[in-house]
Amino acid sequence: MRVEVLGTKGHITLTAPGHMFYSGVLVDGILFDVGQPSFLDRGPKAIFLTHLHADHAFFTEQHAGPLPTPAYAPQPWAEHPEIKVLRGPKNVDGVTVTAVPTVHSANYRSCGYIVDDGISRMMYTGDLITIKRRYRDRIPDLDLVITDGAFIRRGGLVRRDENGRSHGHNGIPDLVRMFSPFTRHIVFTHFGRWFFKDVDDAVRRIGALSEGAKVEAAHDGMVIEL
Repeated sequence: MRVEVLGTKGHITLTAPGHMFYSGVLVDGILFDVGQPSFLDRGPKAIFLTHLHADHAFFTEQHAGPLPTPAYAPQPWAEHPEIKVLRGPKNVDGVTVTAVPTVHSANYRSCGYIVDDGISRMMYTGDLITIKRRYRDRIPDLDLVITDGAFIRRGGLVRRDENGRSHGHNGIPDLVRMFSPFTRHIVFTHFGRWFFKDVDDAVRRIGALSEGAKVEAAHDGMVIEL
């Protein structure tokens, strides 16, 4: 399985060398999140969106023609009827993609995806507070997890709306603790402002969290072979 991280910054204007683009991960030609229109130039076999915020789905704030199909998201988007809601596992050229519900937004549904080619298994989550315990039973042993690096502090930034629904991002240390039982390799992407204050130091701080699992920061163009 070949995994390429296309973009690593959150919904901010800050950039740095190696961190210029919004979210997108290409796995054996299958595209997960489309934060930049240019990601479509890679000719993906299929598109799977973790949620419909613009830094993961550029077309929600920019005009765009129909997406290449098949394309899936946790909910429909009226302007793009070609996007379908994934019902059960989907096979794309021998690679099985399975959605796992996640907690991130009070207004948008979100999910992570388990990707299994019969030899290797990985999970990509997009933005994340948590995966509810009743869904963690769906997570097998994984060779790799790629997840949300919006906040380095414990607890991240999680708020509740007037109906008590949580929204925001958990902290990197909390996500390391949650995912370590499932994998020995965790890669963080979707970085917030904290990361761009001192990129070299941020990369070191993320790597220092390696203990039960190898923990590292992604960069645009990072390739991982599983």
